[in-house]
Amino acid sequence: MPRFVFLFAFGALVVAGSQVALTLGIHPEHLASLRYIMQSGAGLIVGTAMAATGLMGLAEGYQRTASQLGSLLQSKTHGEALPLVVRSDDQLQSQNRHFWQAYCSIGLSLAFFLAGLLSISILLSESSFFLYMAGLSAGVGILGVIGAIGGIQGLRSARQCQKSAETDSSLLTAQPDYIAEAPRPTAKAPAKISWSSNRKRSSSHSRTLAKRPPVASRYAP
Repeated sequence: MPRFVFLFAFGALVVAGSQVALTLGIHPEHLASLRYIMQSGAGLIVGTAMAATGLMGLAEGYQRTASQLGSLLQSKTHGEALPLVVRSDDQLQSQNRHFWQAYCSIGLSLAFFLAGLLSISILLSESSFFLYMAGLSAGVGILGVIGAIGGIQGLRSARQCQKSAETDSSLLTAQPDYIAEAPRPTAKAPAKISWSSNRKRSSSHSRTLAKRPPVASRYAP
């Protein structure tokens, strides 16, 4: 994680320096040689690639740690005594949003500096070289301070989210696995037995006897 932060910071400095050098060399009154312009352009490309690699590594590392933390929250026991920053999926989602906001702030800070410097060079391209240099110097100072503040704050917030996720993952890894209680079987109600009343049984027996034919006596004359 720290190496990606360093890689982005170094790449951003290379991009900013190459952009300033390229802007200085394209003024009509002080047009630089083709070699100078090509070197500045190559520095701009290399710095952009370094900064983009640092940003991608930063995002990939956090996503991997956050995914591991989400799995541990579901599989490990964590009581109130455990000093966790994230204790539930909702808190994890909130931390993820905070990280991506900081991540966007980092990229936008660099883009803001480059876009502002390009705008100044276009607006002052028809002016004298002295005025062009004065405007460019003021723009580099103001845009550099604003971009640096936004980028440093974004890097600090992103790094804080990463460290928090790593610490919580380490604490949860050492905890025992969460064992869900088996559901207790519910007692079934005994089946109801319907008994017919004595009156119904006697009346049914009487009807059966009435249907039988009379039996002749063997002692009859």
